[in-house]
Amino acid sequence: MNLIIKLILLLSLVFTLTGEVCAQEISQPNSRSSTSQDNNPIHISADHIVQANKKGSVLAWGRVKVQHNNKTLWADKVLINNKTGTGKARGHIIIEGGDGTRMKAKETLFDLKSKQGKLYESKTILANQVRLTAKEIKTLSDNHLVLEDATLTTCKGALPAWKIEAKSIDIKAGNRALFTKAVLKIKNFPILYLPIGYIPMDTKRKSGFLFPTLGWSKVDGILFDQRYFWAINRWSDATIGTKRVLGGWQHSLDYRYVRSNNTQGMINGKLYKDNLTGKTLWKGGARHTQELPNNFKFKGSLDLESQQSLNQVVNNNVEERTRRNTESYASINKRWENSSIDILTRYRESTDFTQDNTFGELPKITYKVQQTQIGDTPFYFNLNASTAWFVTDLKAQKDEDLMFKTSRLDFHPQLTVPLSLASWLSMTSIIGVRETIYGRGLTTTDSEYKKTSGFSRESFDFRSIIQGPKINKIYHLKNSPEKIKHLLEPRFTFNYVPDMDRKDRSKIRTFDSIDSIGNPANSITYEFGQRLLRKIKTGTNQFETKQILRFNISQTYNIREATREKQIGEDRLPFSDLFFDFDSRPIESIIINTDVSYNFKTDLINNFNFEAGVKPVENFWVIMERRWTRNGPSYIVGTLDLALKPNWRAQYSARYDESVSTFRENQFSLLYDNPCKCWGFSFNIIDRNLNIATNERKDQTQFLWSIKLRGLGDFGLRDKGKFLHRDFEETSFPNTIN
Repeated sequence: MNLIIKLILLLSLVFTLTGEVCAQEISQPNSRSSTSQDNNPIHISADHIVQANKKGSVLAWGRVKVQHNNKTLWADKVLINNKTGTGKARGHIIIEGGDGTRMKAKETLFDLKSKQGKLYESKTILANQVRLTAKEIKTLSDNHLVLEDATLTTCKGALPAWKIEAKSIDIKAGNRALFTKAVLKIKNFPILYLPIGYIPMDTKRKSGFLFPTLGWSKVDGILFDQRYFWAINRWSDATIGTKRVLGGWQHSLDYRYVRSNNTQGMINGKLYKDNLTGKTLWKGGARHTQELPNNFKFKGSLDLESQQSLNQVVNNNVEERTRRNTESYASINKRWENSSIDILTRYRESTDFTQDNTFGELPKITYKVQQTQIGDTPFYFNLNASTAWFVTDLKAQKDEDLMFKTSRLDFHPQLTVPLSLASWLSMTSIIGVRETIYGRGLTTTDSEYKKTSGFSRESFDFRSIIQGPKINKIYHLKNSPEKIKHLLEPRFTFNYVPDMDRKDRSKIRTFDSIDSIGNPANSITYEFGQRLLRKIKTGTNQFETKQILRFNISQTYNIREATREKQIGEDRLPFSDLFFDFDSRPIESIIINTDVSYNFKTDLINNFNFEAGVKPVENFWVIMERRWTRNGPSYIVGTLDLALKPNWRAQYSARYDESVSTFRENQFSLLYDNPCKCWGFSFNIIDRNLNIATNERKDQTQFLWSIKLRGLGDFGLRDKGKFLHRDFEETSFPNTIN
């Protein structure tokens, strides 16, 4: 009862604050093809482009794309005068503007010079916020629209929480909307007739305090999270926050910028003073992406943290809380039609205070040539070449360091010969040679390391894949145009790498797959796969094929192991585990997946994983997953999601540790969104049993409460992390409360 009284008293703090909006984007620069009378280029691309009968006009059809200034138009068919900029388009029309406006229509007439036109049977989103439908839309300028037989809302979904249906709507984007002969509807139910009306449409960001998140922990009592949003300028903003958790205060700063569609990033930092231990923990980071000249792309991430991880103490995100290292990187890459180059610099450090693992690639340069046919021959060529400089700490102990540095140059060309022996049988053979040069080697004797001089490794590899005979049968469903195809697909793979340079291979310190890829191999893998494909009718003469079941059995026979000289009392073990892999989606509302590995020698199952999910109705789904490993960890994880009318939603997720018969995590969330989507709240309970010897707080229980208003703050709990361990795919299972 005391907890409820505390929450009610604190709830009164949340009704005086403003909200958060992300930094806006700036339009892309133009591309040039032909020029209209306003001297701005018009770029047209399509499957087919021909000169129309009228002089200066172009007719294009098939995936047509027209770009002019900061607008892009897609359509099935377009007729345009590339001098005057006038034209018309039909079929699957999409028009996008640089401010986030997106318009769909069946047909449109347009004038690129005057920026006027008409759209018929249109659906529109203005500045990623206001959603419109109309029988006809007249565009009088870039930001001035007149709609006939139209609807207006700011809510998502086929049945929005509220909308205004009007005979006509006059809109000036970012300013106002005037409408006549309108009806206000809640969930498509009319509640008010408006002969004339006015709505402000100011989409500018505003600085101000965000709504706080309130909570309670059995360890630290009342929890409080308050943030201030600062709209610095058009292309950048920041959020400054303070948060009371786990016996201390955490202060944070998040700065975001979008200088253009091609340059954006963020900088963030957190500082936490733990009153119980007296320690100060911190975390800092940055991300930046940018398109460089000559189509090079840059991506970078800075990840820094105090030696004792801040994430392990005050982070509700499961992935961040369980990670044990920081990783910073910077990469530059460029893609051509059949090749690419990547330059990567990466540095990783441990945040486990009992270890100080260090690893760096400073840098690694990779050049790849994709499989490319050599003239008219049946041969295909591909190449993987790379050079890298590595540094690592050979001793992971906290107070002992032994740094090892080396370089590596690897060159691996391959030739591929695909042969179609029959319509149901194919064979693909791949042969390659590899040369790897190391700047320094390393040998280990009785836990003692010895650095050696440089050396090289030479090898070749051969792989042959036989697929078939493929067998299939088609089943016609009764009284339905849908069909089901059953495929049987056997596959045999022979893999061979000779036993060469054994002495030099013993000097290799393994950093990635290239270092181990030259190990000798002589094996045959045999697989037998089955698939069920369902052909579904999606429209008039339109069909879509979906895989509803896949079952694969595979095993590898190691010829080297079978032919090696065995020792007295030792058995050869040429057969790998037998793997069973089953994935199914018989209908959109059911998931059943499992994979098993079985050892013939011991007659035991080594791994067993099972996953099942069901969504019998639109507003309810449940999914369960069990992961079991012999002599290893075993967990059961489950999630339940239930959406109730009117607009209540409950979610529960749990992780059960079978080895100690304990629930490691229990998370419960209750959300409410009122019928007008103008306000809502969320209530969360997070209970964890960490049971980690080095963690100073084994059990954590938190109660969190948040209230949001639409347009003034996002609905839901900020920074709670990934609450659900697993979800149905969004394409098949949309959010049940939208």
